[in-house]
This record gives sequence, structure tokens and C-alpha cells, in this order.
Amino acid sequence: MDDNLKRYDEIRNPSFRIREKKVSAYLPSPSKGDYKTGFITRYVIQKQNDKGAPIYEVNSQDYAKLITNTFYGGVVIKWRISGPLRPIYDGESNEKDKGVLESNRISIQLHRDKIPNLKMYLGNLRQFYKN
Repeated sequence: MDDNLKRYDEIRNPSFRIREKKVSAYLPSPSKGDYKTGFITRYVIQKQNDKGAPIYEVNSQDYAKLITNTFYGGVVIKWRISGPLRPIYDGESNEKDKGVLESNRISIQLHRDKIPNLKMYLGNLRQFYKN
């Protein structure tokens, strides 16, 4: 039998097919320690072959499993949840702190090449914010 036909028969076999893993969405719940630190780590995935596919936030364990699956691509985001909301400047107009809103906007921008619609998914730059 021709090698191509053998390969075709192998691929057609249901036991060979790669199964898409089910994704369970996750919403972080920052702790007092997280607010003291000032940020949380967020794990976001999306199907790699469809930039219009739903975007999911998952926990770190699911992210570790899903990111090894060829169906999904993902990003890890450092998300500010406390501190000044807007930039803080010193007396000489030097920026001392970007603020929560700008920090989170930058975090999203850093990953727009992998998940172009991330800005829409994480549209609330104040999410989880406490001063």
C-alpha cells in the first residue's frame, strides 16, 4: 500500500483524531494579598486558527494544559488592581507612576499580536480595582 494511503487510513481512524479540549471560563477573585501586591496574573486563551473565536479567561492550571494544545494560543497578563488610578508626576514633571488605567492598557497592548481582540475582552481597565 502506498505510504500516503497508509497515512490517510491512520488519520481517518477516530482514535487518532485530536480532540479539542473543553474550556471552562474563570473569573479571578483577588485576595487581600493581591491588593497589597497591587496586581494579579490573568490567563487568557483563544483558538489559534480563528481570530474571531471567543476569548476565555482561565485559571493557571487550565492555562498550562490548554497552551500545550495546538488548538489554542494564549497570553499571561500582569493586571494592576490597586494604586493610583491615573499617572502621578513629581515636581519636575517626571512620571512616578503610570497609574492603574495606563498600566492595564499597556498590558493589553503588549499582547495584541497574539489576541487582536483582547482589548474588547478586557475593556474595563478598572476591573477588580480598589484604592
